[in-house]
Amino acid sequence: MELSQLRSFRLVAEQRSFSKAATILHLTQPAVTQQIKNLEIELGEILFERSGRQPSLTQAGEALLTYAQQILNLAGTATETIRQFSRIRGRLTIGAGTTNTIFRLPQILQTYRRSYPQVEIRIRNGDSELISRLVWENSVDLGLITTINPDLHLQSIPLFEDRIFLVAPTGHPQSLSPAELAGESLILFRSGSGFRRFLEDHFQASRFTPQVIMELESMEAIIRMVASGLGLAFLPEVAVHGELERGELVRVRIEGWPKLARQTFLIYRRDKHLSWPVEALLGQLNGES
Repeated sequence: MELSQLRSFRLVAEQRSFSKAATILHLTQPAVTQQIKNLEIELGEILFERSGRQPSLTQAGEALLTYAQQILNLAGTATETIRQFSRIRGRLTIGAGTTNTIFRLPQILQTYRRSYPQVEIRIRNGDSELISRLVWENSVDLGLITTINPDLHLQSIPLFEDRIFLVAPTGHPQSLSPAELAGESLILFRSGSGFRRFLEDHFQASRFTPQVIMELESMEAIIRMVASGLGLAFLPEVAVHGELERGELVRVRIEGWPKLARQTFLIYRRDKHLSWPVEALLGQLNGES
């Protein structure tokens, strides 16, 4: 089994086309077709159904795709690791959610780039579940998450804690009882998101039923909606710090409620060889935390 065969196999599966895969690989279609045939002969299984207009994965093909992705990721990591012994050029891949990407990473990476300007940085966005899987698959070097998946057995380091504030438009009363909060219109992040689940767990523990009038996928959009007077929202302090300082929003305290805070963890594979760009960022973050 050769890496070139796995690359062709993965691209055909992704593109659902032998010709498109060949174009991307700068090969002829017969060459890609032969690579797949050789792989099928070696494995003794048919990997693609070819009866329809587009090739589709068989059960055996679906099973191989999971391993092919991991093998190719690991091969790429090995290549980058060997190339990085010069400690001049290198690559760093980070997975993070929306809040950390927008409000945390710019400052972190600004400091990092001053010391290592020639390191190529790639960022993947997603929720904690997706980022954890990308780290486990070696698709990214490091992840910033708020919910740990214990089944993956990843190394996790508490990095920082974000307080969660209830914010309102300017002029709104800055203190509410739980009963008064129940009558307020709330703007929340979309259902099913990690941040929404975090809030819902707290609401359930507090026996509070929110009056949700709007759901959005963008934290910045929620901030704008609240500033426009359309409702109140629970948001991380780091996301609304500027608006609170400028007086565009006000913080509302809820009588009798405990402090709301959410922990962010840095994760990576326990068995992963840490290239020097990764170790450099870990050293920086350990110094900042």
